[in-house]
Amino acid sequence: MAQFFTGRHEVPVDDKGRIFVPAEFRKKLPLEADDTFVVMRDFDGCLEAYPQHIWEEKAAQLSQLRNSNRKVRDYLRWKLSYSAEIKMDRQGRVGIPRKILAKAGITDQMVIIGSLDKLEFWSPENSEELPSMEDLAGTLTEFELDL
Repeated sequence: MAQFFTGRHEVPVDDKGRIFVPAEFRKKLPLEADDTFVVMRDFDGCLEAYPQHIWEEKAAQLSQLRNSNRKVRDYLRWKLSYSAEIKMDRQGRVGIPRKILAKAGITDQMVIIGSLDKLEFWSPENSEELPSMEDLAGTLTEFELDL
């Protein structure tokens, strides 16, 4: 049975760009992920981190996009130029390159949000700017949610 990431944690970022992945998230990481994430920019001003086995599925989907389309190539460059494979050590830490953290405005603190099949890494300031449920409730339809 698949386990999904949910919840929110604020963690410190050390001088080398390392964070402790909260135990709640580490426990849900399956063996096929090999304690590895692929982290990259996301549209909303955060970083997204896919477990290795999920990333392999996403990469296969991305490789099916029409490379002859300039917008597709630009998207792939934007998405992948600031990405890295990061491996968790025995203590549950991962090191994220500073240049990637900078793209999300992350310095010495990070908010990690479980988002089903991935983790999202936010600067504390940007995570506070997420829309409220009241704002979302008036704009989402069941068709957008595809329920």
